[in-house]
Amino acid sequence: MKGYLESHYDLESSDVVSAIDELSLWSAPFGLRLLERVRYGKAIKALDVGSGLGFPLLELAMRLGKGSEVFGIDPWVAGVARASQKLKTYGITNVQVMNGRAEQLPFTSGFFDLVVSNNGINNVADLPQTLVEIARVVKTGAQFVFTFNTDKTFLPFYEVYRETLYDLGLAQHNKALREHIFAKRRPVMLMERLVKEAGFGVKSIQDDIFYYAFADGTAMLNHFFIKLAFLESWMNIVPSGERERVFRAIEERLNKSSKESGVLRMQVPFVTFDCWRR
Repeated sequence: MKGYLESHYDLESSDVVSAIDELSLWSAPFGLRLLERVRYGKAIKALDVGSGLGFPLLELAMRLGKGSEVFGIDPWVAGVARASQKLKTYGITNVQVMNGRAEQLPFTSGFFDLVVSNNGINNVADLPQTLVEIARVVKTGAQFVFTFNTDKTFLPFYEVYRETLYDLGLAQHNKALREHIFAKRRPVMLMERLVKEAGFGVKSIQDDIFYYAFADGTAMLNHFFIKLAFLESWMNIVPSGERERVFRAIEERLNKSSKESGVLRMQVPFVTFDCWRR
């Protein structure tokens, strides 16, 4: 295998982390909507679940001001280290970042006035337990704002993937493709039900969308963020012995589509949930 099919990145490498940290194009559309929904006030205790490299954690802390206490939690060791470094550079003193899992938050019950998660809780191992834990650590009436991209993300790519599997006689792997999408992107109605079952009311669900445009499929599949965040899970849908054949066919189809239309355009629909603790 050559090119993008050989890509592998070590997420604990400081060089890789530094490179990822410049890729605000992915997290910014979600985070900006989240920050618009926050009810700002003084002396707030806030938590960012899945705080990653520090966005929107640091921005939230600065907007709330020094009188508030803000915490970030993430299992990603190198990500927490990077966020800690940025805290020092920014001179922010009202934030603590720590390694930990959303399913087992290290805080006392009823501690927080606000919890946010920017495209984070859809990546946890146990979503229902995570929501129950968030409900446990917030006060009655506390705000919970989170974003996630929906199951229609990169829809043209997944349609090409399905067609390719059928044409190559590998249709049995479409089940794994559906499971992959569901595991990372729960349907909005299901997420709403899980949030309510955990003890939250839902004030609003805001729909949004942004787009990634590429010259062709080759450009898309060789894009650093695509290789970093998506490609490995896409390849794992099919057996290792079939991956090169499948992805060369996908690449050809995407290139043909972009040649006919003039561009390869991938949508990223997402939602912002604004909730409160009942």
